[in-house]
Amino acid sequence: MKTYLFDLFKNTLFRNSFYLMLATVVMAGFGFVFWLIVARMFSTTNIGLATTLISVMNMIAMLSLVGFDAAFVRFLPRSDSKSDNINTGLIVVATVAASFSTIFIIFLNELSPSLDFIKDNIFTSAAFVFFCVMTALNILIDSVFLSERKAKYTLLINTVFSSVRLLLPFAFVGWGSLGIFGAVALSQTIGFALSLVIMIRHFGYRPEWKVSMDVLSRVRGYSLANYGAGILNLLPPTVLPILITNNLGPEQAAFYYIIMMIGNLMYTIPWASTKSLFAEGSHAEHSLKENSIRTGKFITALLLPIMLALYFFGDIILLVFGKTYSEEGFEFLRLIALSGIPVSCYSLLNSDFKVTKHPQWIIVMNLFYAVGILGVSYLLFPLGLSGIGYAWIFGNTLASVVGGAIIFLF
Repeated sequence: MKTYLFDLFKNTLFRNSFYLMLATVVMAGFGFVFWLIVARMFSTTNIGLATTLISVMNMIAMLSLVGFDAAFVRFLPRSDSKSDNINTGLIVVATVAASFSTIFIIFLNELSPSLDFIKDNIFTSAAFVFFCVMTALNILIDSVFLSERKAKYTLLINTVFSSVRLLLPFAFVGWGSLGIFGAVALSQTIGFALSLVIMIRHFGYRPEWKVSMDVLSRVRGYSLANYGAGILNLLPPTVLPILITNNLGPEQAAFYYIIMMIGNLMYTIPWASTKSLFAEGSHAEHSLKENSIRTGKFITALLLPIMLALYFFGDIILLVFGKTYSEEGFEFLRLIALSGIPVSCYSLLNSDFKVTKHPQWIIVMNLFYAVGILGVSYLLFPLGLSGIGYAWIFGNTLASVVGGAIIFLF
């Protein structure tokens, strides 16, 4: 058994999968402790405003990537000018993040009046823009490590900035909601700074304020297609909480949030594994089919025990959050557990299309994914959260069937 695990870990495909899974677990674990500390130091009102502000920052950061996260993984492995690629991506993403965050501040009163305190002075407004940029860049650099099949650095950086984040609330305790936001945002900035040091020392990266038009020309179509697909992918998790609150009530929204948090931890297995598959395929496209099969088997071996545990014992797990969560959310959790299979298929197909440079098919597949989940959710709202669970299975299954059909036909 030890020999088998050692041989498995020597394989870059599976080694990076493990590192990415551990990086996610570390983030989740430290995040849980962080919010326990914050809950004892700040008022509920401050926490509510801070979490809203953090959510906005994260959303702006994700929207600012404009597909460069996928482009880095796909094009960097075979590039002869990696620094030019990285510098171009960093500058473009930073510019977009600064623009989006500035627009948000300008229209803050219309978009989110409760956050108007960040417009109190030029310092808080500038700090918000700066931290949105830093968060976007910190997320983007993970793709550089992934492209080089060095996800161990992602684990290292996540561990460092998550550890630092635990200490920052004590320094910002008098700042209210801005203190909580600052603790989270500053830790992201520290993560980005550490990433730069690692890239310079271990990857030969040369920082330079220079945008390469050749790089933009080469990756533009691929990046924008993946950007469009990414927006479609973000729609269900972004829109569903709002629809649930409006149609089923805030209590059901709370059940949804907690159960999807558990589901997302389970989905870390296919998400991390297929990210590693994407990186491996970018280095050796000829091995994509073989590695896809191996990744599928790897995901199945890790995922099935967790799916079965959640399906049969999920009510016991939910008791940690309270009896009401266990009674009201168990059926939904069972459906989320069952969705592990179509989510894995959908993730595998996404990686396949990214490697083979067919991003137009990713858009098609993600369109069916988003419309399937949101459309069926709307139709099945009378069933409560169970209807959302059926919609989640349907949308991921539909996207997988469409993706499989595209591969078979084209």
